[in-house]
Amino acid sequence: MFEIGSRVVYRAEGVCVVSDIRNENFGTIGKEEQYYILTPINDGRSTVFVPLANELLVGYMRELMSAEEINAMVDEIREERLEWPTDNRARNNVFKETLALGERRQLCVLVNTVTEKLEKAAALGKKAGTTDLGVLHKALTMLYEEFSATTDIDTPEKILPLLRGEIKLGEKALES
Repeated sequence: MFEIGSRVVYRAEGVCVVSDIRNENFGTIGKEEQYYILTPINDGRSTVFVPLANELLVGYMRELMSAEEINAMVDEIREERLEWPTDNRARNNVFKETLALGERRQLCVLVNTVTEKLEKAAALGKKAGTTDLGVLHKALTMLYEEFSATTDIDTPEKILPLLRGEIKLGEKALES
């Protein structure tokens, strides 16, 4: 169980603070349920309600990783790639699902896959597709937001060198 004040990652919402745990009634006649109340750190006006009784949705809440855990995960998946659907619609569906779930491991694999495909296309003189570029940008932004919460990474541009093994992350210095 997460405590009030905890920072978690929740799907595509990214890093959130558990701002409350309380009972709410959202229209089900006379039925209150207990909810985690999440506030995304990059949008304090937004609120996410996660019912404690829904194991699937609570399962999407994840603790933030340390720099050591991130470095180990990145090393482990460096060579993993998604199967690249040649059909644009099928590929876009895979991309949308991966982004919506916001699972860090799959986001890293997605970034590696799309980056590799874009580099191969550029070597052949082909332009990158706007959808592929948009997905890459969104995935990089999501990873940066999560990783920067606990590590010394200071720009989204450092995600690619991290995934390539060119840099390692250190723990974020404690703020006084």
